[in-house]
Order: sequence, then C-alpha cells, then structure tokens
Amino acid sequence: MYRMNKKDLLLTLPILSFLWFTATIVIGGLFYPDYNHFSQFISELGATGSPYGNYVNYLGFLPTELFILAFVLICSSVIPRTKANFIGLFFIGLYGVTLIVAAFFPCDYECRPIEPSISHNIHMISAFPGYLSGIISIIVISSASSGWARSQMFTVFSYILGILCIYAFLNLDPKSEFVGIIQRSLDLMIYLWFLYFAYHLRRFYSET
Repeated sequence: MYRMNKKDLLLTLPILSFLWFTATIVIGGLFYPDYNHFSQFISELGATGSPYGNYVNYLGFLPTELFILAFVLICSSVIPRTKANFIGLFFIGLYGVTLIVAAFFPCDYECRPIEPSISHNIHMISAFPGYLSGIISIIVISSASSGWARSQMFTVFSYILGILCIYAFLNLDPKSEFVGIIQRSLDLMIYLWFLYFAYHLRRFYSET
C-alpha cells in the first residue's frame, strides 16, 4: 500500500489547503443570496446571520488552515535549521492559527457593523494580523533561501510577490467596491508563494 512521504506532503498539503479554501468560497457564494465576490469580504460567507455560516467556518475555513499547520510541521523537519527559516515558519504557522481563531469568532453580518460585537472585534484582531504574518513569512524565508533554494529566481519572485501582497494588504478598505477582489488577490498571492516555496523545498529535500 502506497504511503505519502515528506516529499509528497510538502506539495500535497498546500495544494489541498488552496483547493479546500477555493471550494469553500465558491460553494459558500452560491448559497449566499446576491453575494458579490468583487465587493464583499470572504469572511461575510461565515459571518453571524449568514445563510450557512457555521458550515463555512467549521467545514471550510477550519480544515483549510489545519492543512497549513500540517504543512508547517512537515517543512520544519525538512528545511535547514536556521533562525531565519524557523522565524519564517513561525509566521506561516501564525497565519494559520490566527485565521482559525477568526473562523471560531465570525464577524458580524456583512462584516461592517456600526457597533461591533466582541466576536467581530476578535475576528478583526485575528484576521488582519494573520494576513500580515503570511506576508512576513514570505520576506523572512526568502531572505535566507540562498542555502537551499538553489535558485536566485526564488528570492526575486518572493520579494516581488511580497511587495504586491503588501500593496494589496494596505488596500483592504471596507468602503471599496473592489475589496472582495483585492482580498482574493492577496489570498491567491500568498498561496502561490506557499506552493512555490513547497516546490523548491521539495526539490532541496530530494537532493539531500
């Protein structure tokens, strides 16, 4: 019987996380009347009072981030043991943990309340630092990648993606009619980097 090894899991886990996350958004949007992916936050699918919020949070967002935490665990046993690498992995883990917290504490209906509840405040305190942690992980790990990535393009691509992520993060304005697409672009770029990182780390592991 075939068993997945670390090399397989390095790519499988972030791919599973990305596909699960994407399916959650697509399916959740289909069952949310008049939901607009361009102008509405992803969190609105799991907000208090949304049609299937609990399903979205616990069967969608939660497994998505558990795959990421498992990915961090596998990476930690493969990547060279340097301070920068482990700081970077810590921030990927923090990205996963904070978004798990955000799933357990949904924002208020439509995520733009005049008088936010405690759950909404916890959600916001978790979600935005979560995105920032994902961006920091890109910058930290790529800055110390010369010993294992075997490619200058990894560092260059990572820095470009990191800058684009920062720009998207700074433009997550609830008043913008394009905030939904900006948030989705940010998520996509973070996942693209996870996959790119996993690919290079897998190649390094295969050669050692």
